[in-house]
Amino acid sequence: MPRTKRGTAPSIRDVAAVANVSVPTMSRYLKDPSRVSEKKRTAIAAAIEKLNYRPNPIARALALDMSESIAVMSADTRLYGRTQTFYGIERKAQEIGYPTTIYVLDSRGGDWMLGSVRSCLDRSPAGVILIDYDRLTDSVVSHIPSTTPLVIIGGPRHEDRAQIHLCEYDSAYAMTKHLLALGHATVHYVAVPSDVDAREDGWRMALSDAHVPAPAPIATTWDAEKAIAIGRQLGEDDSVTAIFAGNDEIAMGVMRGLALAGKRVPDDVIVAGFDDHTLSRVWNPPLTTIRQHFDEAGEHAVTMLKQQIDDVVNNRPRGEAWTMFDKITGELVQRESTGERVSAAAEER
Repeated sequence: MPRTKRGTAPSIRDVAAVANVSVPTMSRYLKDPSRVSEKKRTAIAAAIEKLNYRPNPIARALALDMSESIAVMSADTRLYGRTQTFYGIERKAQEIGYPTTIYVLDSRGGDWMLGSVRSCLDRSPAGVILIDYDRLTDSVVSHIPSTTPLVIIGGPRHEDRAQIHLCEYDSAYAMTKHLLALGHATVHYVAVPSDVDAREDGWRMALSDAHVPAPAPIATTWDAEKAIAIGRQLGEDDSVTAIFAGNDEIAMGVMRGLALAGKRVPDDVIVAGFDDHTLSRVWNPPLTTIRQHFDEAGEHAVTMLKQQIDDVVNNRPRGEAWTMFDKITGELVQRESTGERVSAAAEER
């Protein structure tokens, strides 16, 4: 029996290399040859005969399963936006018959993050969805081959890749304008961790356009408990009357700190958040926020990815699904933390 350079029996990857096809194409051939073009079927059959390939049943099953799966890459899987996005991805992927596998990217970056990417790609997924909400994953894209179906959710624009944009800058701009319109001299911003924060940029530009000086943004971690101290500090300054937090959990921590400082929300200070966390409508008082459609973004990413996968399966040239750029805008939800009350009917929408 012919051997590979390592002296082992030929693998599915070896056969794919000799046939000059991808591992996913090789896997589709083993599962159902009719799903592969006649030209590639002939090349694969010749490679199998040349290498005297006999698939190991367990390895073959693993290869088939992984090549028919959707890989989801994300830095921190604990945060609300990601869990809701995963939910949308899983729901849509299940509907079209694709299992999903989550790969956690190492947030330390560099070689650690690259190792996470390689671990994913070594499993030869049918396609990849990259969740780039924190901008830590920009460097990941360059390591994903252009022939691999890929959809990016969030992050800076990559012109040659399919992407879904959540319009965070626009939403933060709208929220800041809304808070100013309630009669406040300025709006203080508590920033979420990010190298590039589109929410902070939107806040800053809204203040600039209104010719209002921007207070120094206050940095915090993703831990809502850390925001309690920030709220307490801001509550000791009587000039602070409006606070915009980079996400809802941080806003809730700030509200707790304000209460400890003896300030009432919204009577003394108004507070707004971002994301529309499931707890924001039952918080005391209910939190004004930006409703992000994370689950919709996840579902739409799967739909876009499936179009790319179909191009690969059917040996078609790359269509518009490979570079599509779609926007999913947020909604400003007014609740009692800013002195307003949204109707029950509006909450259900």
